[in-house]
Amino acid sequence: MSNLENMHQKALAQYEQKDLENALKTYQEIIMLNPADEVALSCVMDIYLELDDKFNYYLARANVNIAQNKLEYAINDTKKALDLDMENIDTRRKLARLYRVDNKPLKAIDEFLRILELSDKELDVYFELADLYMRQDSIESAIDIAKKGLDVFPSDANLKNMLAQLYFKANDYKAALEVVEDELLKIKILLQDSQNDKAKESLSKIDFNRLNELQKRNYFILSAQYLYNTSQYQEALSEIDAYCALSAPDAVSFQMRALIYEELKDDFNAHLNWGFCYKIQGKFDDAIVEFDHAYQENSSDKTVLIELAKLYEQNKERFVAMEYWQKVYDIDNDPQAKEVLAEFYYSQGNFEKAEQYGKKVEKKEENYTGLIDKIMSFFNK
Repeated sequence: MSNLENMHQKALAQYEQKDLENALKTYQEIIMLNPADEVALSCVMDIYLELDDKFNYYLARANVNIAQNKLEYAINDTKKALDLDMENIDTRRKLARLYRVDNKPLKAIDEFLRILELSDKELDVYFELADLYMRQDSIESAIDIAKKGLDVFPSDANLKNMLAQLYFKANDYKAALEVVEDELLKIKILLQDSQNDKAKESLSKIDFNRLNELQKRNYFILSAQYLYNTSQYQEALSEIDAYCALSAPDAVSFQMRALIYEELKDDFNAHLNWGFCYKIQGKFDDAIVEFDHAYQENSSDKTVLIELAKLYEQNKERFVAMEYWQKVYDIDNDPQAKEVLAEFYYSQGNFEKAEQYGKKVEKKEENYTGLIDKIMSFFNK
């Protein structure tokens, strides 16, 4: 029997003995271990009802509704709890976050602002508000709330770095450099502001061995950007290789490679990397355009042909996709292309072609006759 099962038995025994306070504690311990335990959540709700604690009853019922993904009911229950205690900050925070999860950002912002009216010492609220404002494309409001947070918490490094990032996004590099605490973020700002010598000096002071994996990746990409800014393009490519060696390539690495190849006048690799960049970002039409440009530069590159084939398939343009799979197959009898083409021709009823690509077709005449019968049946209706 698992620990949770033992705890459930213990809580049930306490509840049956009317030891409600201890039963409540045990169920709350279960919820700490498994927040989605609907039995424990429901029992907590029932206990608060028996204790005639309406405030906590509504909050407990909200938690049950959250577990069942009934966000509108959870919001209503949380509001009922707030009606009983309008100045309860934790409950208002819960309501704000529920609004956020329920995709009601303006209501979430209103609730977080009310929290700050009750107490300006709620550090997390400044971060949540800044993020919500950014999602609403209101960078000025995000900067304003971060500055207010820094007035209350002047030594908080995370707040300083958040404000620096906001200034960075607003292209106010001078203001960003005045508040930034994180050294890697500082280097990023310096490079964007073309202060390459200062960025290089800061990079040289970084103890690489003390960085965690994410910081090491950032170090390599910043080093690549410095080398790009100073026209050291081959060296920059080597830094991007080191960046990608720590984890899979991402949109940033493909974008930087594309920019470098543009400077090197290597149109094929520039388009190829832009294609992968857009593909990772989910911009599939843009990816097709870039891969098509790469195809125009080198019509026999299998990587480009396969990417175009897959993207056209994803766009439900199957016949166009097959044209590219055929080009892939024509290069070296590629086994993947062979299998795709065989299945395509089989699905089209062209069994002779399907067999040419290795598809074993049995009872071709019966299959063909069956297809004709279906067509005739349709027209005879």
